[in-house]
Amino acid sequence: MSSFEEEREMMQRVQEADFVVVELTLYTNTHPHDEEGLRQWREAIKEAARVRRQYENRYGPLSLYSVPSEQALEAGWRWNQPPWPWQR
Repeated sequence: MSSFEEEREMMQRVQEADFVVVELTLYTNTHPHDEEGLRQWREAIKEAARVRRQYENRYGPLSLYSVPSEQALEAGWRWNQPPWPWQR
């Protein structure tokens, strides 16, 4: 598998994990007393954070929230400079 394919696969895992969080958020909004649903929602949030960190550790940040401001200042991070995640 090429590095491009590996990155796309990891990005897909991030997107899938985020999708699960959104769906469970919608479910728990309409079923606030479903303890199992709330448990799944909490676990989904943890899993989404885990796969996002895994992606970002390997390929770089996905959002401004991923870069501590001190690190951004030290590294001279420029969001307007390529490569963007979809350009890799």
